[in-house]
Amino acid sequence: MTGPAQQDQIRSALRYDSTVPRAMVHRAAIAEVFLTDSRRTTDQPDTYEVAAQLPRAHIMGENSGTHDFLLLVEVLRQGGVFLAHAYENVGLDESFIFRSLRMQMLDLSAVRTDDRPSRAVVTFTVDPQRKRNGRVQALDFTGSFSIEGKTALRFSGGLAFFTRSVYRALRARRRDALVGSIGVLPTHVAADPASVGRRDPYNVVITQAIGAGDSTLSATVLSDTTHPHLFDHRLDHIPGNLLLEAARQLAAASVSSLHSISATGLQVTSLDATFQEFAELDLHARAVARVEQFRLDESLGTLVVPVVVDIVQQERVVASFRLEVAQ
Repeated sequence: MTGPAQQDQIRSALRYDSTVPRAMVHRAAIAEVFLTDSRRTTDQPDTYEVAAQLPRAHIMGENSGTHDFLLLVEVLRQGGVFLAHAYENVGLDESFIFRSLRMQMLDLSAVRTDDRPSRAVVTFTVDPQRKRNGRVQALDFTGSFSIEGKTALRFSGGLAFFTRSVYRALRARRRDALVGSIGVLPTHVAADPASVGRRDPYNVVITQAIGAGDSTLSATVLSDTTHPHLFDHRLDHIPGNLLLEAARQLAAASVSSLHSISATGLQVTSLDATFQEFAELDLHARAVARVEQFRLDESLGTLVVPVVVDIVQQERVVASFRLEVAQ
């Protein structure tokens, strides 16, 4: 096994002076690429160290004093996709989808921003699923996310990869199964930023939350395809990070409404996300949140509120999230 001194040597060997090629993480804008380097560990052939630089400011970060949760998710997404291309021979022309993602914060102080960009090291242990011909069709992963030497969180998840022809067939079957797709949606009014824990109206992705029963609130999901982060490039569906942000915003709005807590500053401390189906851009998407009672997270030493959020289209759940948020 690799000892602490050797691990420090591995980390010091990772470079932070330029990003990896943007095609390797499926990004159009260079500014949206956070990975800078990677290497396979010496003692475990399926374990990799991925370096990332976390910016002090970003359109999603809003200078809140902490690295935005959605940016941490994006680093994990980029890491999984990059490793599949760089080490598992997944073609650059293949499409991918998130199947699942689980995250557990271990140290809230580790995600605080500093007076310079933060250096992160993300450790991935991967488990590729291959077809008989050897092609990787899915990649499961587990690991830890460290920022400036502090372990911020642990995670696990899974990605699926598709050739262009398979992806087109998959999307065609999904579209054929839809009932009464209207193609054009009404223009909804976004929620007040402060009510969903945001400052910039551009980053609000839900309407005002309304009561839908005891401890249950709902809102419409808004998809602004001009958003430079959520829609870095053209997509034929609502991306998973937008659905996750909608779940986070509705969780913040719901906890604020039901427990008289300011939505501003609420942090996600855990996440369990499952993506069951494609979410369509031209169908109404509704987010429904069920808020549970406070509980003590003993590992973090703080009170958290669990919230379960489903994203629903045509009465079918397309994505499910269980989040815990803390002040």
